[in-house]
Amino acid sequence: MPARIDRKTILVYGTLGCPIAVLSYPMTLFLHPHYADELGLGLAAISTVLLFSRLTDFVTDPLMGWLSDRTRSRFGRRKPYLVIGLPVMMLGIWKLFMPEPPVDIWYMLIWNMVVYLGWTIMVLPYNAWGAELSDNYMVRASITATRQVYVISGVIAASVVIWIYQEWLNRPDPGEVLTGIGLTLLVMLPASVALLLVLVPEKPAPAPSRQRAWWREISSMWRIGPFRRMVYVAAAIVIGEASRHAVLVFFMEDVLQAADRIGRTFILYYLMGVAAIPLWQRLARRYGKHRSLAGAMTFSALMVLATAFLGAGDYSTFLIFYVLKGATFGAFAYLPLAILADVVDVDTVVTRQKRAGLFFAVFGAIDKIGLAVGLFIAIQVLNLTGYDPQVEPNAAGLWMIRLEYAVIPTFFFLLASYLVWNFPLTSERHSRLVAALERREARSLKTAAAA
Repeated sequence: MPARIDRKTILVYGTLGCPIAVLSYPMTLFLHPHYADELGLGLAAISTVLLFSRLTDFVTDPLMGWLSDRTRSRFGRRKPYLVIGLPVMMLGIWKLFMPEPPVDIWYMLIWNMVVYLGWTIMVLPYNAWGAELSDNYMVRASITATRQVYVISGVIAASVVIWIYQEWLNRPDPGEVLTGIGLTLLVMLPASVALLLVLVPEKPAPAPSRQRAWWREISSMWRIGPFRRMVYVAAAIVIGEASRHAVLVFFMEDVLQAADRIGRTFILYYLMGVAAIPLWQRLARRYGKHRSLAGAMTFSALMVLATAFLGAGDYSTFLIFYVLKGATFGAFAYLPLAILADVVDVDTVVTRQKRAGLFFAVFGAIDKIGLAVGLFIAIQVLNLTGYDPQVEPNAAGLWMIRLEYAVIPTFFFLLASYLVWNFPLTSERHSRLVAALERREARSLKTAAAA
């Protein structure tokens, strides 16, 4: 596979990002309000379900990455898992997004776990596949940026569904929104997977390296300094975002009293995210992907903090800061993955192994578990104030919503910016790494030919 690939391949590869984003959107924003308010499950129990269903990712994600790295088939080592994971994910979406009352906490737990299992089987090999499409520092940034355009397109599509239900059909309840999004996903997912399987090639897999248990592989990965740094950065970003997401619907409903404008707000937010991606690409090309990410984190922190003291009647002011914050959404999601693809090359130089699947699996597990922990803590603390979405909010609950939406994320965003600012793997160092790998591969081919 050449370092530079044609634009058509990049465009088709990114398509799966759209339905994946449509799925992640309601999982973090609308699922817990629906099950708490309309289905009557308690916030404390729901937050426990969300946490427990993600703790299994400590095992399933690294195991999936390890398996896909070692899979050898006539169809490739990444593609088969998209076929296996698709029906699992679709079944989970159908049951979780369109439940037939009455339901209990066990119902939510089981089908939440099924959705995440399908996610693990599909998305982790998919991300590793993207890292293997090219070895070039900026081409990888283009691949992940293109995928992120599809991701933002997906959340815009989800926002349009919300807007239609809330303002056109006059059906604003989270359950109605979840049904619309679920039906959309059941069409989009198989269509995207079919495009990838038919039109995107896979890089020929090298011979499997020495057999070691996956937990031993993870232990050796942790010795790679740039990988440890990116884990800390990703954890800070995702915990900050989780705190916001946990209370975003409550913030708009009870603090701003603008529940009927959620759909249009999200559309503008994500449109700004798409528009700003070329800016982050130019900054990454000029200053490096790590400095571009640090700038995005700092700007985002300032925009979020500016909303801390808003209240009823301040929707227009909130919209300005919220949309400006949306400019950083693309940078959050694609730059860490683009940097991680370069870190995989460091590992290859050190260990002589090709472990992109395992790296993206562990990174994905950190992301998902960090999100679950952030949601759990935010919802549990909010519950301790006596806040109940089914009754009139109290003053303590409203102030806690402000704290969790604006102040806590600001701290974690600034922490991530500090950690990534002096990231050691620059474009120049990565170019030297790739050159060393090419020389090593050339020597290996020459030795094999002589034998």
